[in-house]
Amino acid sequence: MFELKKHLRNIDYPLFIMIVILSCIGLVMVYSASFVYAGMNPDIDNPSFYFNRQRLWVILGFLVFLVVSLFSYRKLGNFIKILIIATLVMLVLVLIPGVGVERNFSTRWLSLGPVLFQPSELAKVAMILYFAKVYTNKRDKLHHFGQGVLPPLLVLAFVGGLIVLQPDLGTAASIVLACGMILLFAGIRIHHLLLLGVTAVVGVALLIWGADYRMGRFTSFLDPFADPAGDGYQLIHSLIAIANGQVTGVGLANSVQKSGFLPEAHTDFIMSIIAEELGLIGAVTVISIYFVFMFKGILIAKRAPDSFGRLLAFGITFQIVTQAMINFAAVSGLMPITGITLPLISYGGSSMLITFFLLGVLMNIAIKGNILRREEAN
Repeated sequence: MFELKKHLRNIDYPLFIMIVILSCIGLVMVYSASFVYAGMNPDIDNPSFYFNRQRLWVILGFLVFLVVSLFSYRKLGNFIKILIIATLVMLVLVLIPGVGVERNFSTRWLSLGPVLFQPSELAKVAMILYFAKVYTNKRDKLHHFGQGVLPPLLVLAFVGGLIVLQPDLGTAASIVLACGMILLFAGIRIHHLLLLGVTAVVGVALLIWGADYRMGRFTSFLDPFADPAGDGYQLIHSLIAIANGQVTGVGLANSVQKSGFLPEAHTDFIMSIIAEELGLIGAVTVISIYFVFMFKGILIAKRAPDSFGRLLAFGITFQIVTQAMINFAAVSGLMPITGITLPLISYGGSSMLITFFLLGVLMNIAIKGNILRREEAN
């Protein structure tokens, strides 16, 4: 009981408030973006269908967050091998015909009864924990590329390759970027980091060039109006939604694009609906919260009690922020469409629970850091 009270006294309230705000924005906007589609869909015929499910996921997510925030992040290191094995097994299973669930020409889900789960979401947790733990233990070998840097990268490449086969290049890229930030803050030599960065860029270019649908997305990103009824359709209607919003928006629930024009309005393109209904003011507000979250996460990492906590906090922070930035860039036409959702805001179950899990770990690191600082002050 004493430990519980100590933890509660040292909660990072700014972090908690940001999580609550983003979750509430998500609930409101999922309902607003989906009620027309859900009401018109004969298989659903319930305007509140997606909102009700999202509300359940948010409640479960907060329970996960609260439990994990009270569980010492140091103990998570004991589960890394199990997580890696479970992740690899599920990523392989999802590619087996008849086992993986296919939607929109992608096989990214496993059916767990009535619930669909994305193994790539578990990969985020597994790889962040793995990289944070391994590079904490290899601090004295980071100057040696072969012994210190390379081995975990081979595991990352294998996991990323399985995710790309789904195909889901966007999620694979976000995981690689988050792990890259862990490498950076672990103290890798700059020329090694540059070499890895160039390798990653070349790899992505080859993946885009090697698949017609990826090349179509890339060319449509450069000129969406060249194929307005095909590859450029989603981006064009996303840009129309953003343009319609102007500065103050057309008003909550008044979006035109969500009424059958913009696909995935409540998932991948929910930011477009925010921009249309709440305008530039609403969009900038949401983006600003993620930037504040980034600086808060960096501060938590700097105040972490040990190297493992520091690298783990950096990895979690940049996993969430990177995912948000990729989503912003895709819906606004600054980069090709990736199919990445907006953390805590877009509709989705497994993504929501994994995000809350990661945030619970980040909160625990913040609590441990606050306890240590108070003890040192006394």
